[in-house]
Amino acid sequence: MNWLTGYGWAGALFALSVAHWLWRRIKAREIAEQWLQQHRYRVRSLRVSYFNMQPRFRLTPFRNNDWAVDFRAEVDDVRLGGTGKVRLRVWTDWLGMIDREPEISWERMPTEENDGARAPETQWLDSQIALLRRIADGESTFRPESRDAAARTEFDRTVEHLLAMQRRGLVTCATPIAELKVDAQYSAITDVQLTNDGRRALDRADQAAATHSEQP
Repeated sequence: MNWLTGYGWAGALFALSVAHWLWRRIKAREIAEQWLQQHRYRVRSLRVSYFNMQPRFRLTPFRNNDWAVDFRAEVDDVRLGGTGKVRLRVWTDWLGMIDREPEISWERMPTEENDGARAPETQWLDSQIALLRRIADGESTFRPESRDAAARTEFDRTVEHLLAMQRRGLVTCATPIAELKVDAQYSAITDVQLTNDGRRALDRADQAAATHSEQP
């Protein structure tokens, strides 16, 4: 019976050790995710890095690396744009939270190239160029695509783009018709026309796109 009791204690200690190991990794992942969110990064992937031939963190002679959890993350920079790869090292203790500020090492800084996340300014410009193309194709009246809230919100953004382009002299348009029945700003905008400046802006965008596509 004594040997059975010994195995029971050993099994309990093993289960406790595994549970503690999992707990520390859960807490470390929470710390890593919180840091990325606070610094305006949207996570594409986040996984534990168990082995790397090229260490990217400083030496820690007075700390036990067994208590550190390393992560590899692919992230979108939602503030400045671009997609990059970063490593995060989170130090833990028995409670899993000895240091809530991870060590950071970038493998590739965020860039818009190769399908990277677009910067807010780039997204704004892309949306306006897309509208200029629609107007150049003959569309002069804009209305929400449907009655649901998402379509209404998207249409309000479209009107704001058109008004911004009107102020820059790229288009002319009538005063937007206010929406009075639902929770939205506008119900339609009419008489939208491209100006000469608008045509030149569209030509420049086409030239830039052609140049970019020709680059290796």
